[in-house]
Amino acid sequence: MSQNSARTGGWRDRVTWEAIGWGCVIVVVFWLSFDFDAPLPHYPPGAALWPRIVLAGMAIAAAVLLISRFLPQTARDEAEETPEYIEEAPEDLSGVTWRTVAVFILPLLWAYAMHKMGFLLVTPFFLFAFTWLMGVTNWRTLLLFSLGFYAMLVIVFYKLIFTPLPMGAGFFHSLNGEILAVIQ
Repeated sequence: MSQNSARTGGWRDRVTWEAIGWGCVIVVVFWLSFDFDAPLPHYPPGAALWPRIVLAGMAIAAAVLLISRFLPQTARDEAEETPEYIEEAPEDLSGVTWRTVAVFILPLLWAYAMHKMGFLLVTPFFLFAFTWLMGVTNWRTLLLFSLGFYAMLVIVFYKLIFTPLPMGAGFFHSLNGEILAVIQ
């Protein structure tokens, strides 16, 4: 092995055990998915198909992580590890701003409003506000991304995997039902 090459990982590495832990969780959840694997009248593959697809993706990621921990990797000097953009950051950069707090609070408000007013009515406003909080300031980009991503979510959840999402309560339930009737 050369001087710049070092073996990171192995059995003593925390990340190795994390990947093994994820693998165990994936196996247990996959095993549990057999309890609800009966075919559905409107969806012959059954309710377990999509969770198993997600589990397969997680298994691939855990396997790649585990294998990567046993491959030789190049050792770096600490000075080389610091990216240039870190050195260019201003010294007076504050840690927590109102946007940081809003990024954590807005999804909670969205989840609450979704159960009161329904997924179809609340989600476009959430996507617009969250995208703006993440730093996108161009109005055209905000609108196009929010509406495009919203359309993709509706197509995936309502047309492809037939997932019922919260419809809201009272008047909003009726309004979401009308919107859903137009979509379907």
